[in-house]
Amino acid sequence: MANDNSKNLYEQVINNIYPQIKGRQKGLLYKIIQIIFCEEQSFNQEKTREICDYFGIRSNADKDEDKEIINNLVDTILINNPISTPAKWIINFQGENMEWIFVAAAFTFVGLFWYKQNLEKNQQQKTNPNLEGIKEQPISPPISVDLCLVVPASIARNFVNNKKLSVNVLTNLIDNASYLLCTADSNKQNLELTDEDIATVSEQREVYIRIGIDNGKKMIGEKVPYILKSNLPPNGGTVKELACLEYLSVSGLENFNRV
Repeated sequence: MANDNSKNLYEQVINNIYPQIKGRQKGLLYKIIQIIFCEEQSFNQEKTREICDYFGIRSNADKDEDKEIINNLVDTILINNPISTPAKWIINFQGENMEWIFVAAAFTFVGLFWYKQNLEKNQQQKTNPNLEGIKEQPISPPISVDLCLVVPASIARNFVNNKKLSVNVLTNLIDNASYLLCTADSNKQNLELTDEDIATVSEQREVYIRIGIDNGKKMIGEKVPYILKSNLPPNGGTVKELACLEYLSVSGLENFNRV
């Protein structure tokens, strides 16, 4: 027998989400997922970042970019369906109707990601061998790595050498990096650097920052920001080198991954 749960939940969504997204032009999908996880005021926004990084949803995307992501989602759902209606027709609404398509899509992305995590967890439990009777393996010593980033000067102005950086700060740096590389700390990068004062250069000037991270073995060689952030150790890292790049120089960046 039908009940009023769906109606009541729909009204809660109307009262909570719609006033916060009405008329919004940028980052609509990202904002809705923030609201779903109640992370609007959170600095870390861990759950929002995790889902949005996975699906390629950007915090400053315009509606056309978000609609393209929804198109891909709907196309995937309909690919083996006898209904041949194109996804672009389905979300070809304007105004409030279109915004509710965005809300429905955001909840779908959250549900899909939750299912993915649980599926991977269950598969891991099934494939892990019985640990009873297995000899204890020697613990390998922690490996120190260098996280090398190129970021705008506006992000790095308040940093100095030997400054300790928390996981939240490292996450923000990775999110704002235009180039990144994570390597063993014995490997030096030959970059063209200057001795300019970072505090006085323009906000968009590119700055090189090398951060020492203990126990960062899982980060070595990784090029995807999401994976790097997921493997950051809880103790964060320490600034080992900080300098402006020579203006318009790309020398030495060949081994870096451009984000």
